[in-house]
Amino acid sequence: MDKKIRQLAREKASFCSVFGSTQRILILWAIADGEMSVSDIAKTTEASLQNTSQHLRLMKDKGVVNSRRDGQTIYYRIAENKYLKSCPILLNARQT
Repeated sequence: MDKKIRQLAREKASFCSVFGSTQRILILWAIADGEMSVSDIAKTTEASLQNTSQHLRLMKDKGVVNSRRDGQTIYYRIAENKYLKSCPILLNARQT
């Protein structure tokens, strides 16, 4: 296989690795309807603030979420991402 195909495969595998964590799926579901602060995400997912922040940092690095700062509060929302759009089941907690 050529280098472009291998690079694309690496990018997709790296992106998909985000969804190998129950906590990150719960975070994704928590913000599916709109942005939330880190503390609200932590409360909603019943996780510590530190743990939630670590997961959000990784999700941001992989392009799954975006953030904005308002004073000392950071808000996260789902990023516009072509790979994520192709996986709607990941965004809906009610689908089985």
